[in-house]
Amino acid sequence: MSKSNKANQSEEGPGRRERLLTEASRIFAIKGFDKASTREIAQAAGANIGLIAYYFGDKLGLYREVMMRPVADVIARIPEADASVPLREWLESFYGAFLQPLQLDEEALASLLRLCGREMIEPSAVYQEICAKYIAPRHTELVQMLALRCGAQEIDTELHQLAFGLVALAQDYWMSADHMEAMVPGMVRSPGAYERVLGRLVGYGEALIEHERALRQAAAKASAANLDPQTSRKVRKT
Repeated sequence: MSKSNKANQSEEGPGRRERLLTEASRIFAIKGFDKASTREIAQAAGANIGLIAYYFGDKLGLYREVMMRPVADVIARIPEADASVPLREWLESFYGAFLQPLQLDEEALASLLRLCGREMIEPSAVYQEICAKYIAPRHTELVQMLALRCGAQEIDTELHQLAFGLVALAQDYWMSADHMEAMVPGMVRSPGAYERVLGRLVGYGEALIEHERALRQAAAKASAANLDPQTSRKVRKT
């Protein structure tokens, strides 16, 4: 084992990796990937700069881990896309997972919001990699389940739109948390706010899915009526 590796391991200490991730999240959020330095991150974490290479490989590996950590936390909490589970029960678990960031402390949430804001404006290769590898498969599972719940015979654009809409409801509550709190104090950061938001989103989610199901049922009935010769004759007579 090299001297540098021995030095790195001897300075490892409990929680050192977590502190590196916390400080990296804060500094990347403020300065962006290009302007943030590994030396600054290590100093802020009270760690030897060699520990970044030891834990993450390099600066890009550290950034990838910073971006992946909140995604992995949400994905781990998302319930399996099972159409046999009662809808309200499933939505409570689904939105509970997506609202988890609201329970972060204010500094951690602020860093996450800045990072996400940067990625929305200029998506990095890291974010695109995370989307393709981790987010896209869960989206596909969600759409397939929605097809079953809405009685769709095949996947179409509208089902994708419904899936994005369900997720967007929750994402906006933590992406816009500061804005909401400034306009309506206590909206997302008061005792019981999390439970209130969760309850509302479950109801909104039910309404969106029911609306899509109703639209498809109406379209199916109209199509059947047009194909029914007796119905067609009645329409012509009137």
